[in-house]
Amino acid sequence: MHLKDDKDIVFLHLTDLPSCGCVFCSTRDKKTGKTKLYLVFENKDTIYVRDGVWDVWQELLDPDEYLRIKMSFAQVIEARNVPCFCG
Repeated sequence: MHLKDDKDIVFLHLTDLPSCGCVFCSTRDKKTGKTKLYLVFENKDTIYVRDGVWDVWQELLDPDEYLRIKMSFAQVIEARNVPCFCG
C-alpha cells in the first residue's frame, strides 16, 4: 500500500485533554476537502478516528494511515503552529 503524503492532511485545531491522556484533533484532507476528527492517545500509541455515519470512534488500525497521522501530529506539536486549547 502506498503511504499518502503527510502534507495532504492539515491540522486545524488541537484540544489537549490531560485527564484522558489524549489530544482531540480537527483536520482537513487537502485532496478531498473532508474534515476528520482524531483522538491521539500519546501514552498508548493509539489513535481513534470519528465515523460520523455510524456515530462512533473507531481505532485507526491501518498501519500506513496510523503512521501518517502520528507523523503529522508530531510535526504539528513540534512546530507549534496550530491553535491548541487545554480542556
